[in-house]
Amino acid sequence: MTRTKATKAAIDSQSPIPPLKTEPRAELENGSTEQAEERRVSNAIFEAVLSHQLPPGTRLVETPLCRAFGVSRSLLRRVLVRLANEKVIELNHNRGATVAHPSPIETERVFEARRLIEVGLLRELPATIPAKKIEAVRELVTRENECFLAGQWSSGIRLSGEFHLQIAELLGNPEIVEILRSLVARTTLMIALYDSPARGVCSCDEHNEILDALSSGNREKACRSMADHLRVCEDKLTNHESREQVDIEKLFGG
Repeated sequence: MTRTKATKAAIDSQSPIPPLKTEPRAELENGSTEQAEERRVSNAIFEAVLSHQLPPGTRLVETPLCRAFGVSRSLLRRVLVRLANEKVIELNHNRGATVAHPSPIETERVFEARRLIEVGLLRELPATIPAKKIEAVRELVTRENECFLAGQWSSGIRLSGEFHLQIAELLGNPEIVEILRSLVARTTLMIALYDSPARGVCSCDEHNEILDALSSGNREKACRSMADHLRVCEDKLTNHESREQVDIEKLFGG
């Protein structure tokens, strides 16, 4: 296989291209295995949060987690630090790790920031957007709707967040996209924590309404629809305490 084909294969498989010469092979394999284990544990905890199996405020005790996943404390702690940086969990010196529990004021402020950014960027979009770009975003909304109808809650809310990022990308300003990416990640988590899968959250109809307004060149309608849509998303979130203790080993070890 040529070097070009090898590089393409590595990219297509989403695996890092191995260095030409540095560490011994055994060391590289060990490092790769640890990274894979970290991803496995991190993804499992994140999915459990998104699917409401780990409600807000749930304590994530290290010993049962290590037993359930069959990993060391050092690996688990690296995962917990990563999830804390992503606002999925909170690390407290006295209580240890707990599933994130955003306050009502935090939720309000994050959604306010999103409204200011997303409505503002819609006003700055070109007067005419190529139809193929609009249709590409509309296809994403179709997949989002299919996920919700199939009961694939976590996939649906991920695609709901991706819709907003793709709208931002139409402006062609990567700095705005990156700022919005952080806010979307936080509100996606808030939605996962506090809304019910049965209700649906980020309405696909509202997404299509925004796209229809953009397609027709009606910027003001698109702005109103986006502002109303984000307010509806925020209003649907109702904080509630979980009184039920989650059996960590049963959840992840079964």
